[in-house]
Amino acid sequence: MIMVTMTFEIALLWIILFAAVILFSFDIFPVDKVSLLVLAALIACGLIKGNQAISGFGNPATITVACMLALSYGVQKTGALNFAANKLIQVAGKSEVKLLVSIMAAVGILSAFINNTAAVAIFLPLTLSVTRKRNLDASKFLMPMSFAAIFSGTCTLIGTSTNLLIAELFREKVGKSIEMFDFAPMGIIFFCVGMVYLITVGRHILTSRRTTENLTEDYRLRHFVTELILRDDSIFLGKTLSEAALGDQLSIEVIEIIRGNQRLLPTDNQARLQAGDILLVQGHTDSFMELEESVGVDLRALTVDDHFLEHENFFLVEAFVSPNSRLVDSTLKEVNFRKNYNANALAIRSHGRTVRQKIGTVRLEHGDSLLLLTDRRQLEVLRQTQDFLVLEELSQTYLRKDKIPYALAIFAGIILSASFNVMSIMEASIVGTALMLLTGCIRFQEIYEKIHWQTIMLLGCLIPLGVAMETTGTASLIANNLINGLQHLGPTAVLSGLYLATTILTSLMSNNATGVLMLPIALSIAEALGTRPDPFVFSIMFASSASFMTPMGYQTNTFVFGPGGYKFSDFLKVGAPLNILFWLLATIFIPIFWPF
Repeated sequence: MIMVTMTFEIALLWIILFAAVILFSFDIFPVDKVSLLVLAALIACGLIKGNQAISGFGNPATITVACMLALSYGVQKTGALNFAANKLIQVAGKSEVKLLVSIMAAVGILSAFINNTAAVAIFLPLTLSVTRKRNLDASKFLMPMSFAAIFSGTCTLIGTSTNLLIAELFREKVGKSIEMFDFAPMGIIFFCVGMVYLITVGRHILTSRRTTENLTEDYRLRHFVTELILRDDSIFLGKTLSEAALGDQLSIEVIEIIRGNQRLLPTDNQARLQAGDILLVQGHTDSFMELEESVGVDLRALTVDDHFLEHENFFLVEAFVSPNSRLVDSTLKEVNFRKNYNANALAIRSHGRTVRQKIGTVRLEHGDSLLLLTDRRQLEVLRQTQDFLVLEELSQTYLRKDKIPYALAIFAGIILSASFNVMSIMEASIVGTALMLLTGCIRFQEIYEKIHWQTIMLLGCLIPLGVAMETTGTASLIANNLINGLQHLGPTAVLSGLYLATTILTSLMSNNATGVLMLPIALSIAEALGTRPDPFVFSIMFASSASFMTPMGYQTNTFVFGPGGYKFSDFLKVGAPLNILFWLLATIFIPIFWPF
């Protein structure tokens, strides 16, 4: 066994690792910022040098992940996946159980071949629409849908970016390639067992959260809205809303202006207030009373619902802050939201907490949901922006349905080329992206806008972390400590311990970051035990994606957290038994499929 003692370099790396886990776990900064800080710390401490520092950005894994994200979007943009998803859900009929099975099966099939985050992005608005029409609780479907996407994504090389990342790093270090369907035996077991668990146990222990599809009621906005009627002596007459500055003076937000039969959004900066105008506003009662006494308005309390706020041209919609949104880590005031997006934000839901007052000062995060009031034209614009996922079914206007044959043929060609070793997955993904561009399935501007650059930044910055773990001996030190505690029970026990440690870590931080961190440890364990590395490498591949206990451990969980109205405890309650079940299955079957 290789013995490694603690050195000053290892101690420095331990400090960096500990700080990174804390920053990742508590969402103190966005993951791309944390990744850059880790890379900077490695350079500053002299743990990596020269080309090692930028090796992550030129790594085949980073390029492959970027191209596969572009390809997934290209297929998605044609509408082929929406058509397939609708057909599969229609099979369910009116049965709640059949609908749950259909959603999980459909998202599972897609997640095996396109990025699983993209699959959930398609099914999220579709599931909300179906459950709304059938008067069902969406929270009973969204979490199982996310989990199905996760464990289905482990069935193939391209199902999740973690598989692509670890497979490419493994090829670089060991010289052995992992093929397209090498994951399938274990992945299919996880998928089948996971489906059975969610249908028989998970759905019963999952608490109902989203009990209404009335957005004003769901965001508890109904009793926070008041009418202000402008009198002839109001100081606001002749002013625009911007000039009146109600929000700055009294923390009151204007929702709509009602002028006879006409309705105006507060984004209309040209509208000047007139006597008799009715302002629908939200804010604190004390602010309303102060306003009535000082500025010439009459108050009228209301209990509103969606239909009251909506008009023939106005729509209430729920929009999700996407992973690559420019709004992440910003406030609505900082981005001048009303002017730049021509929409009115009424409330924000963040980490299960609903904010209805002073929402312009809330710092937005990936996963937050916004309740927006906007007009028909701007709704279509919001659907197309990279900043939001509007939680309604995608308008058919923007789908390139004439490109479906090209997109499906290109994607099938990539899978076949990689499966039969005609080209490597990196080469196939580059060629496929070029063909998508040539055939018009996707455009360059969309690649710039739609690729999740946060993931690319994370990979580019954290791949050097794996290098530092190897060169400093940190990976060998961790491996030896794990082996010393479990070796007397045999290699299967060591593998089981490695899987458990990885699945706990991936619940706290990004799955890709976990994979980068654990791969050198897996390889060191195999070297110390004198066994093949395959079982240990596949162990961390499956465990890195088995993130069911927290909403921040995997992007698809973060996707459904706000729209489902979940609490943190919901993921722990439903996900922890699933994690334990997968741990036991991995301990039994991985040594069978990939012997030591």
